[in-house]
Formats: sequence, structure tokens, C-alpha cells
Amino acid sequence: MPDPSWQAMQQAQQAQQIHQSHVRHHREMHDMARAHARHTGAPHTHRPVPHTGARGGGLRGLLALIIVVAIVVYVAHDPELRATVEHFARNLLAHVQSN
Repeated sequence: MPDPSWQAMQQAQQAQQIHQSHVRHHREMHDMARAHARHTGAPHTHRPVPHTGARGGGLRGLLALIIVVAIVVYVAHDPELRATVEHFARNLLAHVQSN
């Protein structure tokens, strides 16, 4: 019976090779499309957007997080916790609206 760690390593290497092949294929197709657009005189309309990661985006992400937390707390059964978070949310909302 093969060693499970060896099998996992083999599967990881195979997955990496499949991924690299997919990326290579995607780049080739993109390059072909660009070459075709140059050849036909079509304008290049795609402008790559820089990847900023998985962050929410400043104030918008913060507000989304606060809304999610508020909903969870609202469903919670502890009235003190609910009151504290409601007070915090009201103060934060007042601060955001004043800016």
C-alpha cells in the first residue's frame, strides 16, 4: 500500500501541472485575440484592472462588516450585547453621516 503522504504529494504536483497548463492555454488564447485585433484593426477595449486582493474596499467593506455583525447580534438572545452593539452602530452611523 502506497504511503498517503507520497500520494498527496503526487496529487498536488499533478494539480499544479494542470493549473499551469490552464494558465498557459489562457495566455495563448489572450495573445491570439490581441494579435487578431491588431490584424483586423479592431480597438483594444480590455484594460486589465490591478488585483487588490480579498479586502472589502475601505469604508464600504467596514460598513458591510458592521451590518453583518449587527444582524448576528440582533438575532442573539443576550439583550445587553444587543444594546451595546446597537449603541455602537448608532454612534458609528452618526460619525459616518457627519463626514
